[in-house]
Amino acid sequence: MWGGPGACASLRAMKRTVSAFLMMVVLSACASSKSSTNDGSTIGKDVDVETMRPTEAAQVVREFQEAYGIPPIPAPDTPVTSMAQVLEIIRGDRVPEFEEARRFASGRQGPESLTLRAYLDLSYAGALMTAAWILDEERKQDLTELRQLTAARPLEANEGAQQDQARAAKLQAKTADLRKVVRALRVLSEEPLRSGSDLAEQAIRQDPTAQLAYLANANYFRLRGHWLEFDRMMRYAAEGEQDPPVRSYLRAMEAFERYVDPVRCEKLLKETLAKRPDFVRAQANLVLVDQGVEAKHAELQALKAMSPTHLVVRLAGPMIEQEFKTSEELNTAFAN
Repeated sequence: MWGGPGACASLRAMKRTVSAFLMMVVLSACASSKSSTNDGSTIGKDVDVETMRPTEAAQVVREFQEAYGIPPIPAPDTPVTSMAQVLEIIRGDRVPEFEEARRFASGRQGPESLTLRAYLDLSYAGALMTAAWILDEERKQDLTELRQLTAARPLEANEGAQQDQARAAKLQAKTADLRKVVRALRVLSEEPLRSGSDLAEQAIRQDPTAQLAYLANANYFRLRGHWLEFDRMMRYAAEGEQDPPVRSYLRAMEAFERYVDPVRCEKLLKETLAKRPDFVRAQANLVLVDQGVEAKHAELQALKAMSPTHLVVRLAGPMIEQEFKTSEELNTAFAN
Protein backbone atom coordinates (compact mmCIF):
# COMPACT_ATOMS: atom_id res chain seq x y z
CA MET A 1 0.00 0.00 0.00
CA TRP A 2 1.13 3.61 -0.69
CA GLY A 3 -0.60 5.25 2.28
CA GLY A 4 0.90 7.25 5.15
CA PRO A 5 2.98 10.44 5.48
CA GLY A 6 6.24 8.48 5.55
CA ALA A 7 5.54 7.05 2.12
CA CYS A 8 4.64 10.50 0.72
CA ALA A 9 7.87 11.97 2.10
CA SER A 10 9.86 9.15 0.51
CA LEU A 11 8.13 9.71 -2.82
CA ARG A 12 8.88 13.45 -2.70
CA ALA A 13 12.53 12.72 -1.86
CA MET A 14 12.73 10.29 -4.79
CA LYS A 15 11.31 12.92 -7.15
CA ARG A 16 13.81 15.47 -5.90
CA THR A 17 16.65 12.97 -6.45
CA VAL A 18 15.48 12.18 -9.99
CA SER A 19 15.08 15.90 -10.79
CA ALA A 20 18.53 16.64 -9.46
CA PHE A 21 19.99 13.78 -11.52
CA LEU A 22 18.28 14.97 -14.70
CA MET A 23 19.50 18.54 -14.10
CA MET A 24 23.07 17.25 -13.70
CA VAL A 25 22.76 15.35 -17.00
CA VAL A 26 21.46 18.46 -18.80
CA LEU A 27 24.16 20.71 -17.32
CA SER A 28 26.82 18.13 -18.16
CA ALA A 29 25.59 17.95 -21.78
CA CYS A 30 25.62 21.74 -22.06
CA ALA A 31 29.12 21.90 -20.60
CA SER A 32 30.27 19.19 -23.00
CA SER A 33 28.76 21.07 -25.97
CA LYS A 34 30.38 24.31 -24.84
CA SER A 35 33.75 22.72 -24.22
CA SER A 36 33.68 21.10 -27.66
CA THR A 37 34.30 24.56 -29.16
CA ASN A 38 37.40 24.95 -26.95
CA ASP A 39 39.55 22.76 -29.19
CA GLY A 40 42.65 24.93 -29.18
CA SER A 41 41.81 26.64 -32.48
CA THR A 42 42.37 30.37 -32.99
CA ILE A 43 39.51 30.80 -35.49
CA GLY A 44 35.76 30.42 -35.12
CA LYS A 45 36.01 30.57 -31.35
CA ASP A 46 32.29 30.00 -30.74
CA VAL A 47 31.80 27.54 -33.61
CA ASP A 48 31.45 23.83 -32.92
CA VAL A 49 33.07 21.62 -35.56
CA GLU A 50 30.40 18.93 -35.41
CA THR A 51 27.31 21.19 -35.55
CA MET A 52 28.68 23.89 -37.87
CA ARG A 53 26.10 25.74 -39.96
CA PRO A 54 26.79 27.36 -43.36
CA THR A 55 26.91 30.91 -41.94
CA GLU A 56 29.39 29.75 -39.30
CA ALA A 57 31.39 27.87 -41.94
CA ALA A 58 31.71 31.04 -44.03
CA GLN A 59 32.92 32.89 -40.92
CA VAL A 60 35.53 30.18 -40.23
CA VAL A 61 36.86 30.33 -43.80
CA ARG A 62 37.11 34.14 -43.67
CA GLU A 63 38.96 34.04 -40.34
CA PHE A 64 41.30 31.30 -41.60
CA GLN A 65 42.18 33.34 -44.69
CA GLU A 66 42.93 36.39 -42.54
CA ALA A 67 44.93 34.45 -39.93
CA TYR A 68 47.10 32.58 -42.45
CA GLY A 69 47.53 35.26 -45.09
CA ILE A 70 45.44 33.65 -47.83
CA PRO A 71 43.18 36.52 -48.96
CA PRO A 72 40.53 35.72 -51.56
CA ILE A 73 41.34 36.75 -55.12
CA PRO A 74 38.80 39.36 -56.25
CA ALA A 75 36.98 38.74 -59.51
CA PRO A 76 37.97 40.98 -62.44
CA ASP A 77 35.81 43.98 -63.30
CA THR A 78 34.90 42.45 -66.67
CA PRO A 79 31.16 41.70 -66.57
CA VAL A 80 29.77 38.33 -67.65
CA THR A 81 27.57 38.99 -70.67
CA SER A 82 27.05 35.61 -72.39
CA MET A 83 26.67 31.90 -71.73
CA ALA A 84 29.76 31.36 -73.91
CA GLN A 85 31.67 33.41 -71.34
CA VAL A 86 30.23 31.24 -68.57
CA LEU A 87 31.60 28.19 -70.39
CA GLU A 88 35.06 29.82 -70.62
CA ILE A 89 34.99 30.53 -66.87
CA ILE A 90 34.15 26.88 -66.14
CA ARG A 91 36.88 25.54 -68.46
CA GLY A 92 39.41 27.98 -67.01
CA ASP A 93 38.40 26.98 -63.44
CA ARG A 94 38.24 30.71 -62.67
CA VAL A 95 36.68 30.31 -59.25
CA PRO A 96 36.67 34.05 -58.34
CA GLU A 97 34.39 34.61 -61.36
CA PHE A 98 31.96 31.79 -60.56
CA GLU A 99 29.59 33.99 -58.54
CA GLU A 100 29.28 36.60 -61.28
CA ALA A 101 28.75 33.82 -63.84
CA ARG A 102 26.12 32.21 -61.62
CA ARG A 103 24.24 35.51 -61.28
CA PHE A 104 24.28 36.01 -65.05
CA ALA A 105 23.09 32.45 -65.76
CA SER A 106 20.49 32.40 -62.98
CA GLY A 107 16.97 31.67 -64.21
CA ARG A 108 18.02 30.67 -67.74
CA GLN A 109 16.18 27.58 -68.93
CA GLY A 110 16.64 25.01 -71.65
CA PRO A 111 18.80 21.86 -71.44
CA GLU A 112 22.04 23.55 -72.49
CA SER A 113 21.71 26.49 -70.07
CA LEU A 114 20.65 24.22 -67.22
CA THR A 115 23.61 21.95 -67.92
CA LEU A 116 26.08 24.86 -67.85
CA ARG A 117 24.55 26.07 -64.58
CA ALA A 118 24.95 22.55 -63.19
CA TYR A 119 28.62 22.44 -64.17
CA LEU A 120 29.14 25.87 -62.61
CA ASP A 121 27.72 24.82 -59.23
CA LEU A 122 29.41 21.43 -59.24
CA SER A 123 32.75 22.98 -60.21
CA TYR A 124 32.45 25.39 -57.30
CA ALA A 125 31.60 22.55 -54.91
CA GLY A 126 34.53 20.57 -56.29
CA ALA A 127 36.87 23.52 -55.69
CA LEU A 128 35.77 23.71 -52.05
CA MET A 129 36.26 19.96 -51.64
CA THR A 130 39.69 20.12 -53.28
CA ALA A 131 40.72 22.91 -50.91
CA ALA A 132 39.49 20.79 -47.99
CA TRP A 133 41.52 17.80 -49.24
CA ILE A 134 44.72 19.85 -49.60
CA LEU A 135 44.37 21.43 -46.16
CA ASP A 136 43.56 18.08 -44.57
CA GLU A 137 46.75 16.63 -46.05
CA GLU A 138 48.66 19.56 -44.53
CA ARG A 139 46.95 18.90 -41.19
CA LYS A 140 48.10 15.26 -41.27
CA GLN A 141 51.69 16.33 -41.95
CA ASP A 142 51.54 18.82 -39.07
CA LEU A 143 50.12 16.16 -36.74
CA THR A 144 53.13 13.96 -37.51
CA GLU A 145 55.46 16.86 -36.68
CA LEU A 146 53.52 17.50 -33.47
CA ARG A 147 53.83 13.87 -32.38
CA GLN A 148 57.58 13.97 -32.96
CA LEU A 149 57.97 17.17 -30.94
CA THR A 150 55.95 15.89 -28.00
CA ALA A 151 57.43 12.38 -27.86
CA ALA A 152 59.67 11.61 -24.87
CA ARG A 153 63.34 11.19 -25.90
CA PRO A 154 65.26 10.17 -22.77
CA LEU A 155 68.48 9.36 -24.65
CA GLU A 156 68.80 12.82 -26.18
CA ALA A 157 70.02 16.12 -24.70
CA ASN A 158 67.23 18.49 -23.73
CA GLU A 159 68.71 21.91 -24.59
CA GLY A 160 66.01 22.75 -27.16
CA ALA A 161 63.05 21.78 -24.96
CA GLN A 162 61.63 25.30 -24.71
CA GLN A 163 61.94 25.84 -28.45
CA ASP A 164 60.23 22.49 -29.08
CA GLN A 165 57.41 23.40 -26.70
CA ALA A 166 56.83 26.71 -28.47
CA ARG A 167 56.82 24.98 -31.86
CA ALA A 168 54.46 22.30 -30.52
CA ALA A 169 52.04 24.95 -29.21
CA LYS A 170 51.92 26.61 -32.63
CA LEU A 171 51.37 23.28 -34.38
CA GLN A 172 48.62 22.33 -31.94
CA ALA A 173 46.75 25.56 -32.68
CA LYS A 174 47.35 25.21 -36.44
CA THR A 175 46.10 21.61 -36.61
CA ALA A 176 42.98 22.64 -34.69
CA ASP A 177 42.46 25.54 -37.13
CA LEU A 178 42.94 23.23 -40.11
CA ARG A 179 40.47 20.70 -38.73
CA LYS A 180 37.90 23.46 -38.36
CA VAL A 181 38.41 25.03 -41.80
CA VAL A 182 38.36 21.61 -43.53
CA ARG A 183 34.98 20.96 -41.93
CA ALA A 184 33.82 24.46 -42.93
CA LEU A 185 34.75 23.93 -46.58
CA ARG A 186 32.87 20.63 -46.67
CA VAL A 187 29.80 22.24 -45.10
CA LEU A 188 29.89 25.02 -47.71
CA SER A 189 30.14 22.49 -50.56
CA GLU A 190 26.76 20.94 -49.68
CA GLU A 191 24.48 23.61 -51.18
CA PRO A 192 26.22 23.88 -54.60
CA LEU A 193 26.41 20.08 -54.75
CA ARG A 194 22.65 19.75 -54.31
CA SER A 195 21.77 22.61 -56.64
CA GLY A 196 24.19 21.30 -59.30
CA SER A 197 22.54 17.90 -59.26
CA ASP A 198 19.04 19.45 -59.33
CA LEU A 199 19.97 21.51 -62.40
CA ALA A 200 21.46 18.47 -64.18
CA GLU A 201 18.34 16.43 -63.50
CA GLN A 202 16.13 19.26 -64.81
CA ALA A 203 18.21 19.32 -68.00
CA ILE A 204 17.83 15.55 -68.38
CA ARG A 205 14.06 15.77 -67.91
CA GLN A 206 13.86 18.41 -70.62
CA ASP A 207 16.12 16.44 -72.97
CA PRO A 208 16.67 12.74 -72.11
CA THR A 209 19.44 12.62 -74.74
CA ALA A 210 21.47 15.45 -73.14
CA GLN A 211 24.85 13.72 -72.92
CA LEU A 212 26.61 16.55 -71.07
CA ALA A 213 23.83 16.70 -68.48
CA TYR A 214 24.33 13.00 -67.69
CA LEU A 215 28.06 13.67 -67.34
CA ALA A 216 27.31 16.60 -65.02
CA ASN A 217 25.18 14.33 -62.84
CA ALA A 218 27.92 11.70 -62.95
CA ASN A 219 30.26 14.36 -61.59
CA TYR A 220 27.81 14.97 -58.74
CA PHE A 221 27.77 11.29 -57.82
CA ARG A 222 31.58 11.17 -58.07
CA LEU A 223 31.91 14.04 -55.64
CA ARG A 224 29.50 12.25 -53.32
CA GLY A 225 31.35 8.94 -53.70
CA HIS A 226 28.16 7.20 -54.89
CA TRP A 227 29.83 5.00 -57.47
CA LEU A 228 26.89 2.82 -58.55
CA GLU A 229 24.90 5.92 -59.48
CA PHE A 230 28.03 7.29 -61.15
CA ASP A 231 28.18 4.11 -63.27
CA ARG A 232 24.55 4.53 -64.27
CA MET A 233 25.03 8.14 -65.40
CA MET A 234 28.19 7.23 -67.34
CA ARG A 235 26.30 4.46 -69.17
CA TYR A 236 23.59 6.92 -70.21
CA ALA A 237 26.23 9.42 -71.32
CA ALA A 238 27.99 6.77 -73.39
CA GLU A 239 25.00 6.67 -75.74
CA GLY A 240 25.97 10.07 -77.18
CA GLU A 241 27.97 10.29 -80.39
CA GLN A 242 30.52 12.81 -79.10
CA ASP A 243 33.47 12.10 -76.82
CA PRO A 244 33.69 15.25 -74.67
CA PRO A 245 36.86 15.78 -72.61
CA VAL A 246 34.85 15.83 -69.39
CA ARG A 247 34.23 12.09 -69.86
CA SER A 248 37.95 11.21 -69.72
CA TYR A 249 38.32 13.68 -66.82
CA LEU A 250 35.64 11.85 -64.85
CA ARG A 251 37.23 8.49 -65.63
CA ALA A 252 40.56 9.90 -64.44
CA MET A 253 39.12 11.02 -61.11
CA GLU A 254 37.30 7.71 -60.76
CA ALA A 255 40.64 5.92 -61.16
CA PHE A 256 42.14 8.00 -58.35
CA GLU A 257 39.22 8.22 -55.93
CA ARG A 258 37.51 4.87 -56.46
CA TYR A 259 40.34 2.56 -57.46
CA VAL A 260 43.34 4.39 -55.93
CA ASP A 261 45.20 4.18 -59.24
CA PRO A 262 47.21 7.41 -59.66
CA VAL A 263 49.06 6.07 -62.73
CA ARG A 264 45.86 5.55 -64.72
CA CYS A 265 44.51 8.83 -63.37
CA GLU A 266 47.57 10.69 -64.66
CA LYS A 267 47.28 9.02 -68.08
CA LEU A 268 43.61 9.97 -68.44
CA LEU A 269 44.16 13.53 -67.24
CA LYS A 270 46.83 13.98 -69.90
CA GLU A 271 44.44 12.57 -72.49
CA THR A 272 41.87 15.13 -71.31
CA LEU A 273 44.37 17.96 -71.75
CA ALA A 274 45.30 16.67 -75.19
CA LYS A 275 41.63 17.07 -76.17
CA ARG A 276 41.19 20.42 -74.37
CA PRO A 277 44.46 22.20 -73.50
CA ASP A 278 42.45 24.88 -71.64
CA PHE A 279 40.85 22.36 -69.21
CA VAL A 280 42.52 23.91 -66.17
CA ARG A 281 41.05 21.62 -63.53
CA ALA A 282 42.57 18.60 -65.28
CA GLN A 283 45.99 20.25 -64.94
CA ALA A 284 45.28 21.14 -61.31
CA ASN A 285 44.52 17.52 -60.51
CA LEU A 286 47.71 16.41 -62.25
CA VAL A 287 49.54 18.47 -59.62
CA LEU A 288 47.70 16.69 -56.81
CA VAL A 289 47.85 13.09 -58.04
CA ASP A 290 51.42 12.94 -59.39
CA GLN A 291 53.59 11.05 -56.90
CA GLY A 292 57.14 12.06 -57.90
CA VAL A 293 58.54 15.27 -56.39
CA GLU A 294 60.10 16.48 -59.65
CA ALA A 295 57.09 15.56 -61.77
CA LYS A 296 54.69 17.18 -59.28
CA HIS A 297 56.80 20.36 -59.33
CA ALA A 298 56.81 20.37 -63.14
CA GLU A 299 53.00 20.01 -63.23
CA LEU A 300 52.74 22.88 -60.73
CA GLN A 301 54.76 25.12 -63.05
CA ALA A 302 52.46 24.17 -65.94
CA LEU A 303 49.43 25.06 -63.81
CA LYS A 304 51.00 28.40 -62.85
CA ALA A 305 51.46 29.19 -66.53
CA MET A 306 47.76 28.45 -67.18
CA SER A 307 46.35 30.05 -64.02
CA PRO A 308 48.84 31.86 -61.73
CA THR A 309 46.34 32.44 -58.90
CA HIS A 310 44.63 29.05 -59.08
CA LEU A 311 43.43 27.58 -55.78
CA VAL A 312 45.83 24.63 -56.04
CA VAL A 313 48.75 26.98 -56.73
CA ARG A 314 47.92 29.07 -53.68
CA LEU A 315 47.19 26.23 -51.24
CA ALA A 316 49.37 23.31 -52.38
CA GLY A 317 52.05 25.33 -54.18
CA PRO A 318 54.14 26.35 -51.12
CA MET A 319 54.32 22.75 -49.85
CA ILE A 320 55.30 21.41 -53.28
CA GLU A 321 57.96 24.11 -53.74
CA GLN A 322 59.43 23.26 -50.31
CA GLU A 323 59.45 19.52 -51.06
CA PHE A 324 61.20 20.19 -54.39
CA LYS A 325 63.80 22.42 -52.72
CA THR A 326 64.51 19.76 -50.07
CA SER A 327 64.77 17.08 -52.76
CA GLU A 328 67.32 19.15 -54.70
CA GLU A 329 69.37 19.73 -51.55
CA LEU A 330 69.41 15.99 -50.79
CA ASN A 331 70.32 15.10 -54.37
CA THR A 332 73.27 17.50 -54.15
CA ALA A 333 74.34 16.04 -50.80
CA PHE A 334 74.19 12.46 -52.09
CA ALA A 335 76.14 13.41 -55.20
CA ASN A 336 79.08 14.69 -53.14
